[in-house]
Amino acid sequence: MKITTMWNNPITLLGGTYTAFINTYSFVPNGPLSTLSLVGQSPGPSSTWISLHPKNRSLLFSTVETGPGSVASFIIGSDGLVRQIDRTPSFGNSPAYLAIVNDGKEVIAPNYSSANVASHILGEDQAYFVSRSNLVTFNGSGPNRARQASSHPHEAVQYGNEVFIPDLGADKVWRLEKDGGKWSVKGFIQQPLGSGPRHIVPLKGKLYTIHEMSNTVTEQRAPKLLANISTLPPTVPPGSLHNAAELFVSPPSTRYPTPYLYASNRNTDPLGDTIAIFALEPKLHLVRHVHTGLQQLRGVSLGGEDGQYVAAAGLAGGGIAVFERVDGGADLKLLARYDGVGSEKVSSFVWT
Repeated sequence: MKITTMWNNPITLLGGTYTAFINTYSFVPNGPLSTLSLVGQSPGPSSTWISLHPKNRSLLFSTVETGPGSVASFIIGSDGLVRQIDRTPSFGNSPAYLAIVNDGKEVIAPNYSSANVASHILGEDQAYFVSRSNLVTFNGSGPNRARQASSHPHEAVQYGNEVFIPDLGADKVWRLEKDGGKWSVKGFIQQPLGSGPRHIVPLKGKLYTIHEMSNTVTEQRAPKLLANISTLPPTVPPGSLHNAAELFVSPPSTRYPTPYLYASNRNTDPLGDTIAIFALEPKLHLVRHVHTGLQQLRGVSLGGEDGQYVAAAGLAGGGIAVFERVDGGADLKLLARYDGVGSEKVSSFVWT
């Protein structure tokens, strides 16, 4: 009788894309012999950001970014492929992100090009959109007239009873609270002017923000700015364009007791864009850059039972790759890469 070890059990990843499909991949961890392959593709046009439901991991939600903006829900089959079961307008253009909040009862989608966010109420089955809570509109601008003529909300993160919205166009992180069942702006956390805040990690009373336009990561204990550090590698090719993108923190565990902050760069190096790794203690500081071999790095995502893997995609080339966190999380080692059909224009991942 053959005994399969946990080391060889395949892990399923789903990839949101700028194509007509949501992709399903199989990652088989096996040290230097690890493999990454395409299982199949499911209809899901321009599902650029995807998220699992926190209470039911057989439910997937996505933005539909092109055309009239919308959000959609899918059921994940036993084969890892997905089937759309509902879809509703996002009440704006270019929804760049969605967050499932309020104990899995609501989906909030920021509309990047319409300067608003909509809250969509889910039914008891948590799969169907039954109503819209309300629409919150932001009014702001920044010093970069080409990119900051108006508000551009880019993400939604629940923190306690608030939802934080980083606004790339206004250099603010808006704070939303519910009042009488409706979301409203209760204040904001100012960001450096012209920085373009994109994604955030609120953690233990501090706010970590990645800024797309200034290519920096900041640490704040609002309103005080504690640190402001470049995400870029020390050697940047002349003429390259810089746009910092993703940001996440690794939760401490027995295997990885020290949390690290991971930030992605886009279009900075012919060796592939880098993931910058930051330590949080004793103060925020850069540990190292890891070249990924990916171009226009997107969809950087933590996965595995112990958070031991990082998936990443090259929106403009290089395919997709899975890295193992080594040296306690202070470094990354490439395990597998896939650049075949279904590896193009991937913009987000979830680990199922």
